[in-house]
Amino acid sequence: MDNHRALDPQHSVVVEACAGSGKTWLLVSRIVRLLLDGVKPGEILAITFTRKAAQEMQARLRDWLYDLASKDDGHVREFLRQRAVAEADIGRLLPRARGLYQQFLLAQPGITISTFHGWFMQVLQRAPLDAGMAGGIQLVEQTSALRLEAWQTLLDKLHGNATLPEAQSMLALFAEFGLSNTRQLLFAFLAKRSEWWAYTAGQPDPPSFALENLRAELDVEIGVDPLAVLFAKAQFSADVRAFAGLLTASAAQQARAERLLAPLDGTLPVTQRFAALWEEFFTQKNEPRSIKANKGQDATQLGACLEIVREQLLAAHHTVQAQRIYQTNRNALRCGAALLAAYQELKQRQQMLDFGDLEWRVRQLLNDSDHAEYLQYKLDSRYRHVLLDEFQDTNPLQWQILQAWFAAAAAVQSTPTVFVVGDPKQSIYRFRRADARLFGVVREFLQQHYSAHHLTQNVTRRNAPAVLAAVNGVFENQPGFADFETHHAHQQNLPGHVGVLPLCEFAPSSASHEEQGELRLRNPLTEPYQDRAESARELEAQQFAEKITQIVGQWNVHAEGGTRPAQFSDIMVLVRRRTHLKVYEHALRARHIPYLTSRRGGLLDTLEAADIQALLAFLVTPFSDLQLAHTLRAPVFSCSDDDLILLAQNEEGGGWWPRLQHAITTGAASPHLQRAYRLLQGWLKLADKLPVHDLLDRIYFEGDVLDRYAAAAPDAMRPAVLANLQAFMEIALNVDAGRYPSLPGFLRELAELRHAGDGDAPDEGKVSQAGNALRIYTVHEAKGLEAPIVWLLDTNPSRKKEEGYDVLLHWPTGDERPTHFSLYGDKASRGIVREPYFEQDAQLAQREDLNLLYVAMTRAKQVLLASGNGEMVESSWYQRIANSEGLAQKTEDSSIVAAVRQSMNKAIEKPHPPQSVVDERLTQPLPAGSRKTALTDVQHYGTWLHALMQHLTPPNEKNDAQRLQQQLGIPAAHMPALWQQAQRLLVAPQLLRFFDARHYRAAGNEVAYVNARGELRRIDRLVEFDEEVWVLDYKTGADAGPATYSAQMEEYRSAMQAVYPRKTVRCALISGDGQLLES
Repeated sequence: MDNHRALDPQHSVVVEACAGSGKTWLLVSRIVRLLLDGVKPGEILAITFTRKAAQEMQARLRDWLYDLASKDDGHVREFLRQRAVAEADIGRLLPRARGLYQQFLLAQPGITISTFHGWFMQVLQRAPLDAGMAGGIQLVEQTSALRLEAWQTLLDKLHGNATLPEAQSMLALFAEFGLSNTRQLLFAFLAKRSEWWAYTAGQPDPPSFALENLRAELDVEIGVDPLAVLFAKAQFSADVRAFAGLLTASAAQQARAERLLAPLDGTLPVTQRFAALWEEFFTQKNEPRSIKANKGQDATQLGACLEIVREQLLAAHHTVQAQRIYQTNRNALRCGAALLAAYQELKQRQQMLDFGDLEWRVRQLLNDSDHAEYLQYKLDSRYRHVLLDEFQDTNPLQWQILQAWFAAAAAVQSTPTVFVVGDPKQSIYRFRRADARLFGVVREFLQQHYSAHHLTQNVTRRNAPAVLAAVNGVFENQPGFADFETHHAHQQNLPGHVGVLPLCEFAPSSASHEEQGELRLRNPLTEPYQDRAESARELEAQQFAEKITQIVGQWNVHAEGGTRPAQFSDIMVLVRRRTHLKVYEHALRARHIPYLTSRRGGLLDTLEAADIQALLAFLVTPFSDLQLAHTLRAPVFSCSDDDLILLAQNEEGGGWWPRLQHAITTGAASPHLQRAYRLLQGWLKLADKLPVHDLLDRIYFEGDVLDRYAAAAPDAMRPAVLANLQAFMEIALNVDAGRYPSLPGFLRELAELRHAGDGDAPDEGKVSQAGNALRIYTVHEAKGLEAPIVWLLDTNPSRKKEEGYDVLLHWPTGDERPTHFSLYGDKASRGIVREPYFEQDAQLAQREDLNLLYVAMTRAKQVLLASGNGEMVESSWYQRIANSEGLAQKTEDSSIVAAVRQSMNKAIEKPHPPQSVVDERLTQPLPAGSRKTALTDVQHYGTWLHALMQHLTPPNEKNDAQRLQQQLGIPAAHMPALWQQAQRLLVAPQLLRFFDARHYRAAGNEVAYVNARGELRRIDRLVEFDEEVWVLDYKTGADAGPATYSAQMEEYRSAMQAVYPRKTVRCALISGDGQLLES
């Protein structure tokens, strides 16, 4: 490529460059050339797609300008020479180059290097006040909680107004798809709201507009029954009878003829008659059923009659399907528009904009508003040079915004210079609405209106020739990759290697019992289930880990300064998705191989975050035995199995927390249990008093959390574990904008974040120093990265099932708006009319899959390795690489696989982590107390009855009245009446199932919890059944009615629903005379 033309500040340029060719270098060099040419920094606008890329671009420019100001003349001259400055001009430009750094720092306004959305926010902020766009708007990136809130708001509205058309449509969708699929369908509509706005722009009734377009496209009449019309045609009946009359050659044909004639008698409903005929002519997959002529029959005549009937049946089937598509879209578009309205209203009330809103508002401002000309003029007068990075990731709305500005500038002959750089082969963000085809559109636009040069670069400075040979072998002559041109290596002498390891297939050691004809039940406690696919993946993971140990220290990599042995940090591992990542991470941990993963949204699923969540959940619900056991076993306390067995076998005290108290009292507790009890007791007192962040800070300090996890974690994992613990602490400040929610509210928020998408769930902590650790990324995350050794894992996955319940969109490249917008459920609901759109969508998906493979392969500088599992899958990445003509050698290292299989069941000894010694002064809880008010006689009586019921009901049942009287401090005069009343409640038929342990799964008395206001509350009795949970409250007063305590019951219900999300929570009062009064 001619850098002189690419870096010429006077001309617009479109650069299409391959991976590793230095696109960012070229773009920042163009900025330097503009500054050298006398362009003011404020006149330059550079746009990229991520904040990270913008920051790197800014940092590179700053470093270069600093070098120009501080280094010797020889360095500066060589710098300018590399940026295609003419030799005759270098001397003249030397003083100016020296002053660029000062100009860069002091310029007002400075250079704008931003993301698309960052620049769009600037445009909105500069809009006139009467444009209705300004005024304290906040850009929100995490929208899953908003979507769920809008969904619930809509459902509440429809539930209270069942006669609304939207309510009827929602019920119809529930009946057709079910709740989960309906929500998925409508959330897909919400995700495509920008396309919906573009499709229906200017329409007073968008759903009606879209439905009318769909009806015209389907060419269907809604009020006509196509099946009734079909059977009403005398010709159709005659055609069926004529075909049946030919079926006389055999008994089977005669039986078929009778089945064909039966639906023609008109006794059954038309749907059943049509289904009976359809079954004779078509399979369950709706494919034509094979019906052949017997010997002696006229095959031509039989085939002609068969096709006549089949075509009529198929036409009726397509018409019925088209009607169903229309009805589904009528309901779905109506509900989708209602959900979108609720979502937009929710954001408007909170003065929020999401990325879709931002793009649409800027598009409206620059295209359709009264202020378009004003804003275009402001952009024209501010920016004279525009640089666009990674343009293959642009979506249609972003291009329309730029096009409106560029077209207006061209119309008044005030065009800025435009520099566009990108690579359509690296377009992998289609799920973010990116359209790589726009690269060709912008190239033609700029060539036509801006006289732009089109330059290509297929020489890479990154990859070794061996890697490029494999890349060329995979993509040359690839039908779906027609724009690929042969790549060449800048470093021709850089050694390289490409290896494809053998597929790992699981082979059971012996024939299964089923294969031997023997039926045997497996004991799941002692014998693991052998999943063939997972076992094969585990084999690949073991092969992968074994090979890594052979590479590190034994293979050589070329780095600056020469050749050195390979380190873990030289290896980058790429996967397509994170679904099975834990299998490979487990294999690395087993081999003590250090690794770092940038799993987006994975913080709350890490072991250390799960430990802290379990601890916090225990502080809210001290009766939760599972949470307490989890907490005790975590490194915070490092209790042993023997400690937990002691608590499990202790039948005194009911739940585990009382058992721990009993163990402390009797002296049976180990030092670890004693420390745990002391700290937990103090934190329980603080749980309803301190803000969440302060409570966590106290826990981290008093529990010596960071040091204990540092001691417990392997050396390779220690930085990541500590970073995750710090990141969890940060969540307490970020949740609810740092408004210090209560502990139960914080846990509810974490539960919502855990189920949110990757984009909204908290990311794992960032490790400041990666050290010598292997890095694991998805291909999307690896964009822009490189490594000496790259390993592609799981490259032979089974074919992904086609997803449904989505939006079908057709937006011709370069058009102002989509030409088709509809929704669909499963594959059967596509319809023949919409099939071309699905085929085009499948072609785009296949192209993006090839783009992903291209990005993955071109991350490797010297070594590219690929592995997979299972039987060979057609057109998988594994097959494409293995069959590549450029692959000089395949790594058929079967000895690794054999060794792995032999070691699958071998236990790997792990050293016990050292126990940290904690200064006793750091473990003392702070004093806390509260003033108690005096109780009335009635309150005393109720308190005594509550205490008595607590000790008479399982799991604490004791029947010694005298002992209980003394233990509970009940006056002797009141004991007989209390005892009789308690016994009546225990044997009352309507209450028996709550007190007899044979009827329920679990029960607890005086169950403590912390409510949403941070207050400590107790439930008299909590009983868990298989399908439901009951909250029981003893009331002895005369006003013991449900209405009196409805608010209290509702609080109980809300708190326990968070603990038992999959069960129905019911609340009831138990009166003094034994009545069960459900609230």
